[in-house]
Amino acid sequence: MAIFSSILWPLLRAWVRKAAPKTQGAILLPGLDEKVGVSWDPHAIPHLCAVNEHDLFLAQGYLHAQERLWQMDLNRRFLCGRLAEILGEEAVPWKELSIHFRDKSTVDLDYFIRLIGIRRTACASLRLLPEQDVDRLLAYSKGVNCYIETHLNSLPLEFRLLRYQPEPWRPEDSLTIGKGFAFFLSTSLFTRLTWSALAEKLSGQEVKLKSLLPSYPAGAPSVTRFVADEAREILRFVNGTFQQSDWAVGNQGSNNWVIAPRRSSTGMPILCNDPHLRMTLPSVWYLMHLKAAASHKEGDDFEVWGASIPGSPCIQLGQNRRIAWGVTAAICDDGDLYQEKIHPTEPDLYLAGSQWVRMGYEEEKIAIRGGREVKKKVRFTRHGPVISDLTKITNVPAEEVLAFKWTAHEPSDEFRCLYGVNRARNWREFLQSLSYQTAPTLNYVYADTAGNIGYSLAGKVPLRPYDPTLLPLPGWSEEFEWQGYLPFSEQPRLYNPPEGAIATANNRIADESYPYFLSNLFDPPYRIRRIKELLSAKERLSPEDMAAIQQDIVSNHAKELIGLLKNDLEAIADKDRSLKNTAAKLSHWDGDCSEKSIEATIFHVFHQCLLKNLLVPDLGLELFRAYTEIFNQFLVPTDQILKDPSSPWFGPCPRPALVEKSLRETLEELTQRLGTDMNQWHWGRLHTLTLRHPFDRSKILAPLFSLGPFPSSGDGVTVNMGFYRHSNPYKHVVGPSLRMIIDVGDWERSFFILPSGQSGHPFSRHYRDQAGLWQRGEYIQLFYTQEGMRNWPFLSLKPHI
Repeated sequence: MAIFSSILWPLLRAWVRKAAPKTQGAILLPGLDEKVGVSWDPHAIPHLCAVNEHDLFLAQGYLHAQERLWQMDLNRRFLCGRLAEILGEEAVPWKELSIHFRDKSTVDLDYFIRLIGIRRTACASLRLLPEQDVDRLLAYSKGVNCYIETHLNSLPLEFRLLRYQPEPWRPEDSLTIGKGFAFFLSTSLFTRLTWSALAEKLSGQEVKLKSLLPSYPAGAPSVTRFVADEAREILRFVNGTFQQSDWAVGNQGSNNWVIAPRRSSTGMPILCNDPHLRMTLPSVWYLMHLKAAASHKEGDDFEVWGASIPGSPCIQLGQNRRIAWGVTAAICDDGDLYQEKIHPTEPDLYLAGSQWVRMGYEEEKIAIRGGREVKKKVRFTRHGPVISDLTKITNVPAEEVLAFKWTAHEPSDEFRCLYGVNRARNWREFLQSLSYQTAPTLNYVYADTAGNIGYSLAGKVPLRPYDPTLLPLPGWSEEFEWQGYLPFSEQPRLYNPPEGAIATANNRIADESYPYFLSNLFDPPYRIRRIKELLSAKERLSPEDMAAIQQDIVSNHAKELIGLLKNDLEAIADKDRSLKNTAAKLSHWDGDCSEKSIEATIFHVFHQCLLKNLLVPDLGLELFRAYTEIFNQFLVPTDQILKDPSSPWFGPCPRPALVEKSLRETLEELTQRLGTDMNQWHWGRLHTLTLRHPFDRSKILAPLFSLGPFPSSGDGVTVNMGFYRHSNPYKHVVGPSLRMIIDVGDWERSFFILPSGQSGHPFSRHYRDQAGLWQRGEYIQLFYTQEGMRNWPFLSLKPHI
């Protein structure tokens, strides 16, 4: 290995130097009307100044490409279902890099993504956009392609290792990247697949089933064995692929909040945001400052600072000269599964009301590197794609299939929302822009330089004329058809509330008095309660106070669960000397989940053991893992079960005995993992964070491309999220992908931080130069005056005539 490394590393460094981004001098770019100046701050954050928007977006595309082209291309390929073209059916040149899990191949993954139809909807959405928005996307694409065309012999390292070149960038690619977030942030499909399997597994045990489900209305449709088997097979594929891959689905959350001037030490609003996403490399976000002179049409300069998404124009989270905004996932219930009855002799006919209707279909051709092309059929009912075609349990024609209806299947114009928010100057213009959002549903918080604060839900929410359920609906019945969408004007909204603060944390949006159904998929309330507790702790809060809140690691869930089990723990401590110290530590713990905490280690292992002992006897290990995979599926229901000593889940093993058994197993596991000295059982030894690049699976390449492991604090419900999956405890995989604090009006006191760095090139110092700051809870400045930028490296992008 040492000899191999001594040969490989210099070669890789030589390749990387050729692909290194240019930050000084001049570059000729075809398509520019005028020169674009780019100043680079000490953390490689570009500050662009253009004469017009066309040139600005062209330059943004070029800069995104020179730092993140492989990330952009890989995400594009994943969301289009085109990974097999570069990875082959089961493996890339190194077997360890295979994006194939269990018995499923890359082709299966591509087929599933094509069934879901993200690319299909993006292409249809492009046809809806106004001409000026298409022009902006074309300008951005031109910038990306300028980079590709001039760097075919010096592409980023990943292209060289995988031996392929990127295709030209197109406007629909940017829309595909945007639509991808609807897929990553939605849990409606995956929860429904789980519930279908649960309902069949617990058939005849209604009380137990209802205790696990957030909703189980009277008269809910039954689940046939066939449908349950299909759902279970798709679920195996999902859990075996997405939850273990670099494209996590579900468990993507976020915090945001805003305070009014009277609650702020600065006398102006302060707005904060920390989106919780998969902790990967490169970062999801790329920090930028974009400025273009006013056009005759708009009448105002375009100038924004904040976090962009490589592959898309504009700024997704941040500020302009007048307003600031932050976003969290609203997790509204945006989809339904439908059982469709199939004609007994013609498998492409399905029952709709009293009529047999022919399915629509498209033929998908999946190219495979090193293999022949595979043709797959995507079938559609009136409700959407037939997702059960992913897996065929038998060769016998199905009597029923599963179709998925999803708001994101409809063509829409989210880019119009994004651009409008970037340009908005006041609350009215901000809301007008949000009205174009379809999927995903998002929680926007707002502040402006006039001292106003606000909140609005944005996105399409189905109007269901039936009691909502997470189980498949009878697709042949007209009673279960959506009746359009909740009008934007009637969606939840706040403007300058009397308490002077607004916060969201993927929690329930409206109380029981709200007349419309939004969702039963919201995150547990522990995080939002903690945020509100901290926001109310002082009458006036400073930016420094906001930083402390973003980094808070007290688990209200742990405190509450230990509180309801305290009598059982104290009884165990009194009767069993071997467990006394462990039980006592839990009983007196304050919920602090710091890296050094011993109690946090004990609690999380104890909770894992408790859940297994509670659920596995009835569900089995596979369904237990599926049920606990998406966080908001199980936490509140299992807490409610544990709260009730008479719950049928305890059966022959009463709750005190279950707690004792779990505590004993905790002691055994920690002794085995961390040794016999309890004083060394620090949470950060067990709970570690690795910032993973897709090449992390290769033992040879992982040290080059990935960072970590680092000791990590927090858990899945702390404000500073340290989420781990119960299928792979206790590795931190989802957390703050960005921290943002904006002091509205005093922009120089606004701060940002990424968990890694700006660059996508692993040998660049900017690949990791923010990692230490992020871990220590520090921030960097994004707003600078012209004087402060005077001595920075300067790049001139010039028209190529």
